[in-house]
Amino acid sequence: MKTIIYPPTIDYNWLYQRPQQLLRQFAKMGYKIYFCNISFNENYAYGVIQLERNFYLLNGVDINYVKLNETPILWISYPPNYNYIRRFGKKFVIFDSIDYPSEEFSGWMTNFNLLQRESDLIFSTSKKLYEMHKIINKNVFMLPNGADFEHFNRAKEKFSEKPKDLPNNNKPIIGYFGALASWLDWELIDYITKKNPAYNFVFIGPLYNHVKNMPERSNIYYIGRKEYSLLPMYLQYFDVCIIPFKITTMTEGCDPIKMYEYLSAGKPVVSTNMPEVARYKEILVAENKFDFNMMLRIALEDTNREKREMYIKIAYENSWSKRAEYANRVLRFIINDFSKEV
Repeated sequence: MKTIIYPPTIDYNWLYQRPQQLLRQFAKMGYKIYFCNISFNENYAYGVIQLERNFYLLNGVDINYVKLNETPILWISYPPNYNYIRRFGKKFVIFDSIDYPSEEFSGWMTNFNLLQRESDLIFSTSKKLYEMHKIINKNVFMLPNGADFEHFNRAKEKFSEKPKDLPNNNKPIIGYFGALASWLDWELIDYITKKNPAYNFVFIGPLYNHVKNMPERSNIYYIGRKEYSLLPMYLQYFDVCIIPFKITTMTEGCDPIKMYEYLSAGKPVVSTNMPEVARYKEILVAENKFDFNMMLRIALEDTNREKREMYIKIAYENSWSKRAEYANRVLRFIINDFSKEV
């Protein structure tokens, strides 16, 4: 059995995204996973906790708490964790490059170049990251984000009662879930909410990076962070889903996970013009705030069932299980090519 160690980067339960999703899939394929929590989580006992078959959470304890009988695979997505490489003699290093290190993620430049050079394998979520890495490292492969398809596909039809903190005024719901962060285009959000008093705008997620000047209107609902398990209950009542990100050097290298989650439920999506989103002609991509506003109306009026099925098909073809299957094939090829004992 191969062992993958994910150094402390995030809290396992805070935002359930790429690291948790991919590594859970690897656990299903027979890898033993040690996911190191960034800090002690009081929802779990202290120590090494088995969350499911082959998947272990290190909660409040260091990586050295685990006694390894084989060469580990270090799966690093946060470049400052480069220092963990030095804690192991023999190891295989994967750099899972998920965000472009600029703007709000400029801190990710710490050890970025070192990790680029010393990784045995690099996965990139976007074309922009791929092009940057392949100049330095020959073993670079595209591995975009994906969907927890079965989890979010439930929301294609209404399957439960409407959550009490959703608006109950029979107006259409324009929905977003994810961090409420500085990379959202708050000027755009202010514009579309002002222009459309007949729509409800629902934002689900934690406040991130001390955002200021968030617009306040009677048709805007900030309902906070929800547990990952509950998100489909909210998504089922969204009429249109949005990705209102600013276009910056950082978001140009972003492949938003929420895009795949929205599509899993067959929901129409309106987004600003990010390269990784614009790859899909089925998504309404706006060049400016006027386009975005117009596309909201187009999406609300579109009841084409075949289009909804196409959205679902895209998400199914981009599921986390398919991403992990591809990543596993690449990993085995590179390990064999380098004749490493892992």
